Amino acid sequence: MSATDVTAEVAPPPWAAALFARRLVPLSDSASAPVWGLEDDQIAGRISEQFTASAGEYHARYAASAHFQGLFEQTIRKLGLTIPEAPLIFDMGSGSGVNSIVPCFNLFPGARQVASDLSGELLAILAAYAADEGLSDRVICVVMDAMGKNVAREQFDLVTGASILHHLTHPTMGLQAAARALKPGGQAIFFEPFDGYGLMRLAYERILAEADLRRAPLDPAVEQVLRAMIDDIAARTSLDRQSRQFAELDDKWLFSRDYMEIAGRDCGFANVRLLSHNNHTTLYRDVAHVQLRLGSGQEGLTFPQWAIDILDSFDRAMPQLTKNGFMMEGSVVLTKAA
Repeated sequence: MSATDVTAEVAPPPWAAALFARRLVPLSDSASAPVWGLEDDQIAGRISEQFTASAGEYHARYAASAHFQGLFEQTIRKLGLTIPEAPLIFDMGSGSGVNSIVPCFNLFPGARQVASDLSGELLAILAAYAADEGLSDRVICVVMDAMGKNVAREQFDLVTGASILHHLTHPTMGLQAAARALKPGGQAIFFEPFDGYGLMRLAYERILAEADLRRAPLDPAVEQVLRAMIDDIAARTSLDRQSRQFAELDDKWLFSRDYMEIAGRDCGFANVRLLSHNNHTTLYRDVAHVQLRLGSGQEGLTFPQWAIDILDSFDRAMPQLTKNGFMMEGSVVLTKAA
């Protein structure tokens, strides 16, 4: 898109002008809720007026923001993080902002945020939400590859990414981009899945074996979900990252602690800390029921009692601190040297 597309009625917030390697050009027709692209960037395509007009119909999705706000609060509190009162934030893979942009609006009232994503349609939803909430002066929505060198170096106090790194073939590209964007002493917070899900795979394999031994077939929908989850966990913990199967996965990684700690240091961070999100008493039973609901799309589908007993046996075998070590979901906090 050329500079001639820029209109006098639409201009980016003054604070955002120096944050990008190329000139910003509007991709949407909304002056009150614009979405931006980088000049001559082949990724960005124009967003239709029809979609922009309907973006405001999707506000119900923001109900999930409370969950992610809780994760940010827990991470900041438990790890004793010091974040400036009015941080400049670069969010990687923002989507519609549910996971990170909206929580950070609430947690940091003076924050200014760069929301980045490859989907202009999702950013249009975020831009409409921000306009309705009177927050447009505090966020700029930019269609771009957040893993590239599209933002200025050492400008940001905080980099955020909620469930983004595990989608990447090379997660180190995301870590390197975060390190470039951060000021000295700045911090990055990512929420990611970890290989503690391997215990769920073992539990599901045992349930399937027990069903055969008991000659008590599972509900076909339950069995289908368990087998799909076993295959998914196996693929995401495989060491063969060159395989076609890995390339075709959307959710590609279940990270190990060692991988994240080593990769973080290799990408220029002075400190890497991990915080488990889940270690409660009925963790494995609860995760299994969530995966059953999401995998089947059915409410009310459940396991037979003997299968629940197997899941509970995994909880009894794992003390709380051990569950922290075998975490399934966790925060990754990386600090750049001052």
